[in-house]
Amino acid sequence: MAKGGKKGSLKAALASQQTRLKKKKEVEHAAQHEERIKAVVQAKVKAKGKAAPLRPTIPFTATDNILLIGEGNFSFARALVLHPPAELEFLPASNIIATAYDSEEECYKKYPEAQEIVAALREKGVMVLFRVDATKLDRFSALKERTFDRIVWNFPHAGKGIADQDRNILSNQLLILGFLGSAAPFLTKGPIPVVNKARKRKRDPDDDGPEEDEVEDTADTDRRNRGTILITLRNVAPYTLW
Repeated sequence: MAKGGKKGSLKAALASQQTRLKKKKEVEHAAQHEERIKAVVQAKVKAKGKAAPLRPTIPFTATDNILLIGEGNFSFARALVLHPPAELEFLPASNIIATAYDSEEECYKKYPEAQEIVAALREKGVMVLFRVDATKLDRFSALKERTFDRIVWNFPHAGKGIADQDRNILSNQLLILGFLGSAAPFLTKGPIPVVNKARKRKRDPDDDGPEEDEVEDTADTDRRNRGTILITLRNVAPYTLW
């Protein structure tokens, strides 16, 4: 009888141990499964958080005639002519006219580096003009009979230092309106340019449907389009108040 009881207790102990081992394995398996799920979720979140690389916006082509308004030290003109992106490598410097509102003397006083920049631009063949009022472009003989594919004004500002905010805003609004009216006659005539041009998207081998159009951000350069005015602003005051 004692023998049978001992055998039964060993059997129960073995069964209990096997049950504990089974539960332990189940817990470990569940933990591993949970870790795998967490890893997948984190990977998806990380992938979703990665923004697609932005393509640079180059609003010019290598055949454009360009008028630059309100250059300060002419650094933008220098970048366009001396350090162009690959797309503008063959843009002729003679296609560019760079202007400043200040007189040449005033410009060099404000921006000592401008004298060297202007000399380099002129050496390349850029026409550099001073005392050019953006709201009265028709008064400049050098611009008469000329039309442009792009008329550009980067960060326009009246610069009158008016303390009254409402008057300051109005002053700059009138400046922009005057510029738009003054520049319009100097724009190249032609059809309105197509900014978004559709192209065929490659079809998936398993897709039996027709090819779909994919939107590509590009300008239609197959023919001479109507000229455009480009104004660059900052997303800060006072520009956001206008």
